Amino acid sequence: MEVQVSPTYLISIVATSTVLASVFGAILGLFGQVWLEKIKHKHKKEDRKEDKNNQLEIDLAVTIQSILDAIDDITVGLNGLYYDKLLYLANRYIDEGCITIKELKDFDDMHRTYQNRLNGNGFLDGESSKLHELPRVKSKPCTKEKIELLLREIMGVGRTKPSEEKAASEVQK
Repeated sequence: MEVQVSPTYLISIVATSTVLASVFGAILGLFGQVWLEKIKHKHKKEDRKEDKNNQLEIDLAVTIQSILDAIDDITVGLNGLYYDKLLYLANRYIDEGCITIKELKDFDDMHRTYQNRLNGNGFLDGESSKLHELPRVKSKPCTKEKIELLLREIMGVGRTKPSEEKAASEVQK
């Protein structure tokens, strides 16, 4: 038995299959576009995240550098303060002509910190040597004049002239 297929039927099958193939191709193409857009969106999101991380790294580097600069400024300031204090102490002990063991130890500790931690320039090495040559005493007597001189020095008041002292004592009489 032979089946007769009419040309119209064949054309309708071909047309239907072509339409179906076209619809199927369009659907695949649409899904492909959606999938491609999702991938693009994912890459854009990753790029934004990477850009944000890069900006955070840059901000962190800038912050760290500003902290390091501040530490350098503080170190320079401390260097000056240590130098001034060590020079003052050395001159004071040399003027007194003697030094206690505790004063010498404290001076040496400060001088070592100044040299090792604050990159001291070595200008105080001579004063340190002079202090090590001074006679050691257990304690230093404290006279009224010495107390008055130290108080004036701490308060920033200069010494009065002998004529002013004499005039002040006559006014009190």
